[in-house]
Amino acid sequence: MTDKELHCKMEQSAEEGRRALFDEYCGYVYAICANKLKGCGTSEDIDECLSDTFAAVFRYLESHAEADGDLRGIIGTIAKRTAIGYFRRLSPKAETTISIESESIGELSADIRVEETAERAALREAVLDCMKKLGEPDASIIVYFYYYGMKTKQIAELVRLSDTAVQKRLSRSRKKLRELLSEAGITEEGYQ
Repeated sequence: MTDKELHCKMEQSAEEGRRALFDEYCGYVYAICANKLKGCGTSEDIDECLSDTFAAVFRYLESHAEADGDLRGIIGTIAKRTAIGYFRRLSPKAETTISIESESIGELSADIRVEETAERAALREAVLDCMKKLGEPDASIIVYFYYYGMKTKQIAELVRLSDTAVQKRLSRSRKKLRELLSEAGITEEGYQ
């Protein structure tokens, strides 16, 4: 059913128009809600989000009767915003957010280690800088081999080199990366 047909149906009968709109876009809206709420919401939460989305869509269409825009875009935007609101309410992180002015600021969890987190971020950034200095395709070969655990034959297909060339580049890149990391003050014990 086209947007024009839906608009005509809604003008003839609001009840039938709403039913047709719901039938047409229910799967689309459900997919958006389920995607945004996966991992933090139950199926009941998704259903409730779906209902709230259509309630908001119907309110929008009533107040903007002359709106002649793309219904799919309007409905998708409302669905995303509604689902994000649900996500914020349902997310476990919402319960751990503390205002800086809060008196309970001293009660932050002992497992939050700001120094360690900052050190890991600095180490990760330094390693990435060294990786960039290797250039392509050597940096990609290292990533494919160590991060993704790929075999040299698979890597050869991806970087369009022979298996032997990938093995040689991997060996040279390891040596060069070790030198670059050492120059940057990164040892096996960490960042210095």
